[in-house]
Amino acid sequence: MTNIFIANLDFGITSEDLKATFSQFGEVSYAHVVYDKKTKKSRGFGYVEMEDTDQAIAAIQALNGVEVNGRALDVKIASPKGSRPDNQKKPTNNFKDRPKRTFNADRDNSSREESEQKRVMRPRRKRI
Repeated sequence: MTNIFIANLDFGITSEDLKATFSQFGEVSYAHVVYDKKTKKSRGFGYVEMEDTDQAIAAIQALNGVEVNGRALDVKIASPKGSRPDNQKKPTNNFKDRPKRTFNADRDNSSREESEQKRVMRPRRKRI
């Protein structure tokens, strides 16, 4: 069984459309378009499982780059979740992960004061 990943789908395409398209090349056991949980709209990609590997490869070669509703499909064999490369690092807003500043008592305090600029306090403007 071969799992195929289809990206850059038109947002109006359904799972039945995917199944009909890929069934031209062989038996499709599963077809699914991924939807957003909150908005219930298509996320623009989906998966198809085909029984025969040779038929799946023929479908990938035939459909990769084909334009559907003005969008060129990106069709490839889906990789398992654990073997995907970690290309994206998500930003962390966790303050616990930041390195803590430490004060070194051995350093000369006079050089520290010279390097830091003092904050100037100015009076607030009056609102009219």
